[in-house]
Amino acid sequence: MPRILLAGCGKIGTQLGLLMAQRGQQPIGLRRSRVAMPFTCIQGDLSQPLADGLIREPIDYVVYTATPSEYSDAGYQSAYPAGVQHLLDALSGHAVKRFFFVSSTAVYHQNDGSWVDEDSATVPSRYNGVRVLEAETLLKRSAVPSTSIRFGGIYGAGRSRLLDKIRKGADAQASPPKYTNRIHQHDCVGVLAFLIECVESGKILDECYLGVDNNPVDEWTLYQWLAEKFKAPAPNPVAAGPDATQNKRCSNQRLTSLGYSFSFPDYRSGYAQ
Repeated sequence: MPRILLAGCGKIGTQLGLLMAQRGQQPIGLRRSRVAMPFTCIQGDLSQPLADGLIREPIDYVVYTATPSEYSDAGYQSAYPAGVQHLLDALSGHAVKRFFFVSSTAVYHQNDGSWVDEDSATVPSRYNGVRVLEAETLLKRSAVPSTSIRFGGIYGAGRSRLLDKIRKGADAQASPPKYTNRIHQHDCVGVLAFLIECVESGKILDECYLGVDNNPVDEWTLYQWLAEKFKAPAPNPVAAGPDATQNKRCSNQRLTSLGYSFSFPDYRSGYAQ
């Protein structure tokens, strides 16, 4: 029975832990705050070096879903390159089969609506993309086998910010198209569980996968559909901003070719649910 260290137990980490427990695996949560969890959990702040001996059980897999304590360069630095390094230090001596790092499509700099995949150039200009990419690079250079999953915009239960915005009457870029890439929270959990299963069954994984659904959609089309679906005011058309940075279409072909099948393959099925 593999032991899986869940570094960060927010929505995705907790749901993954519950799924692992149901499958007879042994999830071990790692959180910076002491909160009762439905599976074994230890307390540790990844922004600081972890106490010696904190992780006592042998660990087979790590799933890093930790998030910044604040949305600033300092917060991202603490959560990502620093947090990953602190965890690698604490795992010294553990025979980890694979370290799964939840990354972000923010590592891409493309803003012209072009298609990107795992081999596309990554030259982010914003601090969030820069720090997440630093963590990916750190893992590649470590002695621990690793895979980064670059998730797009995550939505689902408990993530209502966009829907709240739509209900109030949202501004949306109508022309030129501004593409967005999304993934339902349920599929985030599904992708991570699937990749662990792949290693357990002997499949060879790549160092990186794009975690997005099958249908990149432009902002105007998405907002119009949501407004109609939820009987909200129609979106207000606005011109492209001079500093727009998020406009690309992400391909999930590498992930689907490996065998993953999405529960919610596009925004329509996901938001309807």
